[in-house]
Amino acid sequence: MDLICINGPINSGKSTVGRRLAGLLPGAVFVEGDNHGAPDEADLDTVIAIALARIEGLIASAGGDLVIAYPLRPQDYARLASAAGRRGARLFVATLAPPMAVALADRGGRPLSAAERDRIVEMYAEGYADPAFSDLVLDNAGLTPEQTAAVLAEALRRAIDRGPARR
Repeated sequence: MDLICINGPINSGKSTVGRRLAGLLPGAVFVEGDNHGAPDEADLDTVIAIALARIEGLIASAGGDLVIAYPLRPQDYARLASAAGRRGARLFVATLAPPMAVALADRGGRPLSAAERDRIVEMYAEGYADPAFSDLVLDNAGLTPEQTAAVLAEALRRAIDRGPARR
């Protein structure tokens, strides 16, 4: 079983690319990490805790490969790596890292709120676009979601060919 986590700041393309990537991987299921069920008034730490608990539950019950779109801090990566280890699964983390100016632009289907723009700036400052735990960091600014997914699928294939990934 493979767990592919699409990491990156808000508006980097995690969900769009993750859906496309899951479509390229036979039998893979896409997991939208932001569908966490936390109350709207919940603080960020609570939202993250609820989202990670949900993702850990999905990993525990998965019948096959998962493509998970969710931004990770080092401690969040450690939780997912632990959940992967309990399942005997390989964890591959791909970080989408367009320049901050691109992430701050309104792209996709909805305009960003002022709070989202502020959080994007914070996420870049906190290292979400270049974490040490990532297997691949990709500036996807000049790529379509389909091209980005193809690059990630090829990187995943190469990682599998190299042998066991870290757990």
